[in-house]
Amino acid sequence: MHYTTLAEIPVPTSAQFLGKDTAQVRYSVRNHVRNVNTTLIKTITGLLASDGPSLSPLLDFDLVASVVSPSGKRRAVLREVKSGAAQGSRFVEIWCDDLLEASVDVSERHGAFYADEYLSSLAFSPSELAIVYTAESIQPKSNNPYHRFRFQPDFGEGLDGKKRSTTFVLRWKPSTLENDQNDTPVIALLPLSIPSHICLGQAIFSPNSENIIYGTGYEYSRDGRMLGLKGCYNRPTGIWQVIIKNDSTESITCTSQKLTPSHLSCRSPRSISSAGSSTLLWLSCKTGGAHISTSTLHALDITSDKSPIDPAAIEAAVDPIVDVVMNPIRNRFPGLYPSYNMPYSPVVKLQSQNHILISSAWGSRFTILLVSVKDRSVRDLTPASEELFSWSILAADGSCRFICSRSSPSIPYEIILGTLNDDGDVAWKVLDRPMLTEQVSNKLSTIRTSIVEIPGRYPTETIVVQSINSGASCLAPCITVPHGGPHGTTTTAFAAATTAMVLEGYTLSLPNYTGSLGFGESSVQALIGNCGALDVQDCVASINHLIDLGVAEHGPGKQFVMGGSHGGFLTAHLIGQYPSIFSAAVMRNPVISSGEISTSDIPDWYYSEFGFDYPVSTAPFSHLSDSGPIPLMPAETFSKLRAASPIAHINNVTVPVLLLIGNCDRRVAPTQGIEYYHALKSHFGSEGAVEMLVFEGESHPLDGVEAGKVVFEAGRDWFKNCKSKFSSLGDGLA
Repeated sequence: MHYTTLAEIPVPTSAQFLGKDTAQVRYSVRNHVRNVNTTLIKTITGLLASDGPSLSPLLDFDLVASVVSPSGKRRAVLREVKSGAAQGSRFVEIWCDDLLEASVDVSERHGAFYADEYLSSLAFSPSELAIVYTAESIQPKSNNPYHRFRFQPDFGEGLDGKKRSTTFVLRWKPSTLENDQNDTPVIALLPLSIPSHICLGQAIFSPNSENIIYGTGYEYSRDGRMLGLKGCYNRPTGIWQVIIKNDSTESITCTSQKLTPSHLSCRSPRSISSAGSSTLLWLSCKTGGAHISTSTLHALDITSDKSPIDPAAIEAAVDPIVDVVMNPIRNRFPGLYPSYNMPYSPVVKLQSQNHILISSAWGSRFTILLVSVKDRSVRDLTPASEELFSWSILAADGSCRFICSRSSPSIPYEIILGTLNDDGDVAWKVLDRPMLTEQVSNKLSTIRTSIVEIPGRYPTETIVVQSINSGASCLAPCITVPHGGPHGTTTTAFAAATTAMVLEGYTLSLPNYTGSLGFGESSVQALIGNCGALDVQDCVASINHLIDLGVAEHGPGKQFVMGGSHGGFLTAHLIGQYPSIFSAAVMRNPVISSGEISTSDIPDWYYSEFGFDYPVSTAPFSHLSDSGPIPLMPAETFSKLRAASPIAHINNVTVPVLLLIGNCDRRVAPTQGIEYYHALKSHFGSEGAVEMLVFEGESHPLDGVEAGKVVFEAGRDWFKNCKSKFSSLGDGLA
């Protein structure tokens, strides 16, 4: 009951200002009855009202994406009809105030709209009479009988079926409403005008021209791969400028150039303009190596971008306005660790100077940073509080206000309005809180969260989440939950599964081991070549320290471990290298044998994270890379990877193991978990317990609505059964 209730709390994903006194917040909501994940929208009016704002109910729309123009006058909507005679049809709509100014049925023009964080685009031109967006192009017809069977790679895990990312420009006239709507042209930026090894996404217009577009170019490797994008910020990507020379209802003629160098993987272009000048901003990480490293923020003057950009200016922009921090001083700025994108509207002004708002991991929390474009200063805006909130920026109004969300394991997502004064101080105002029953609120109030540093292993720390129960006669069993990645971070943000497991009577320890983000670049790089050793040792040290503190204890039924992906890799390593510590384990799509890469969308991960070279490079400006083809894995490398994998310790495993496998996992071959299951069956014989659940149609995260519920309940029951019947290892799920 706890999980279902908590998992259905709406999760804010984005926001936008609709005027000075109105904002719109978009939420993702799980519906367990219908077994669907829906997008709902809430409108908040009276942002400035002294007696508090007014909120509309959450409304379900059939829109895929929407954006408000800079003036606030127009709104562009990408809509896919969910029901009725037009079910499955796709429309682009332009609204001017409350009037429909243009509506175009694009069902036959292209495939599905892109609304993901990696490839999607939706932005207005300076005149607000054109938009740019991204969709799947339709495969051209051919008389070749084999044409439709010809292999074309997609963008990998979580982006299945997205192969032909195409950017479209829609232009219209204000009088369109009086004419035939089908006359409104949708014009593709044809591949002929953009190099064939580039897929363009994240497109925006230049603030200076209707005919200049900036976007992120995703590059195929020389062996024809499109390396998986999700959770990997080191891909062959760059910022491109596309200049439209001529357009008609049939085609567009363009020229294009890459603006960024080959050693950086660049993403998330944004533009700002003020006082007659314009600046292009973007984020970057190093190309290749760790799948995520410290991000940098770059700025390029594009005031005169109607003429070719000076190569010297482009070279200068490689010097970032926020650079890498290698070894941060304790409690000082550790470097940038944002999500893949900056907010669509990240700009605020402080003393008439442009500043950028970015959410970033800072240790085991997410904070909101205020970055000065002029003097490059970085400031944490989040207030000190006894409650360890994690914060996320959703939108800024270009002036002094911004909307964000905050949460903690005991407080689900709140919507907050921040208002900056000229001194950089922020006035905070809660706009919305989730509706919770008194019973749920009372239970959440018993949860306490702390961040515990692990002595002698700086900067390793763990988040401890526990329920304070005055009637408890002994310590709650402790579950260690290492995160995946490995270059990720567990933060103090609300997570339904974490909170629900605590309410089931467990203490959870969520270690941020060496290699986690938010602790400086040296920590990220320290794990390279040491996976399966340094990260494992950090997890064990966190367990021992919590025992020393009296938060947890040794003994049968007192220590459990669970994790997914690289967290599953660590879980398998922990029960193999330290079998006497734990009483049971749960793994989701674990990496078991690091040499098994044949079906992975990220084969480079298995090389780079274990200290082996894998050539990942972007094209140097407008030319193809000269790097050689990707090598097949040598036998010696395979042997070393296998030796560093959990499979090498399988003969030491003695505890009951539950495996949770998505049979459509593109990242870690399902066969890794399946073979581990069979190996444990053989190893245990009739003396031990191993169980496996396989989820049809589920991929790497196992985050479908039904799958998420079953994953939680199966793990809960597995630990409960092993705790209460520890001596009967042969029992399966309760």
